[in-house]
Amino acid sequence: MKKLMTVMLVVVLTVLSGCEGSTEKVTVLTSSGYEPYEMVDTSGKLIGFDIELMELLAEEVGIEIEWKDVDFDGIIASLQSGQAEIAIAGLSPTEERKDMVDFGDIYYNTESGLSNYFVFDSTENNIVSLEDLDGLIVGAQIGTVQAGLLEAIKDEYGFTVDLRNTNTMIVEEVKAGRVDVLVVESAIAISILEANTSLSKVGFESYLDDVLGSAIAFAKDSEYTAQFNTALATMKADGSLQTLIDKWFN
Repeated sequence: MKKLMTVMLVVVLTVLSGCEGSTEKVTVLTSSGYEPYEMVDTSGKLIGFDIELMELLAEEVGIEIEWKDVDFDGIIASLQSGQAEIAIAGLSPTEERKDMVDFGDIYYNTESGLSNYFVFDSTENNIVSLEDLDGLIVGAQIGTVQAGLLEAIKDEYGFTVDLRNTNTMIVEEVKAGRVDVLVVESAIAISILEANTSLSKVGFESYLDDVLGSAIAFAKDSEYTAQFNTALATMKADGSLQTLIDKWFN
C-alpha cells in the first residue's frame, strides 16, 4: 500500500510540474506584404513593426504565439468564426469592424503616419489631387479602409477601382502600366518608394480623419482584450513602444 501511494504521489507531482512549466499557445492572424507593419524576409520569417510589437505584448501577457499569415480581407471573418482569437495587421478600428470584433487600445496613431497617399509612376501620370483620377484605374488592398474610401468616391471622381490581395501586387501592376495609381497610408508609401525608386507619392485629403490609428483585433468578448491593453499600457509607460515606433517608422 505504501509503495502504491508513493507511485501515485510521483505521478501527481510529475503532472503538476509539467503544467507549471507549460505556456499557452494562441493563434494570431496577420497579413504580410504590408510594409513596414508585417513582411516576410528572405528566409521566410515574419518581420515588421506589428510582428515585433505582438511578440513583446505576448511575452508580457504570458502566452506563446502561433502565427497564421492570411489574406487581409479574411481576418475579420476568421475572428468571427473562431478560427483565431487575435489579429494584428495595421487594422483601423472602424465602426463597421467594431460591430463584428472587439479592438484593443490604439497602438499607433500619428496623423502623419496614417495620412493617405497616391503612389504612381510620374513619367506616366501627374497626380496631385482626387480630381486628377478621372478616367484612371486606382488600386488598393482588399479589405482596407483605403479600399472602402475608393469605392465610396469612385463615381464622384470618375475612376475605376482595382482591388488586389496585397499592395505588392498592385505596385507591380503600376510599374507595368496596367494600374495608374495605388492608394496607401504614408508609412506604406514610404516603404514602397524605398524599394521602387521609379515611383512617386503625393498626399491628399482622404475623408478618413475619424479613423486614424491601428489597433489589435480580438474575437468578441475575448479575455485577451483587457490583458493586452494592460501590456500595451506598460509598453507605453516604459518607452519600449516608442522605441519600436522609432525603429520602424523613422
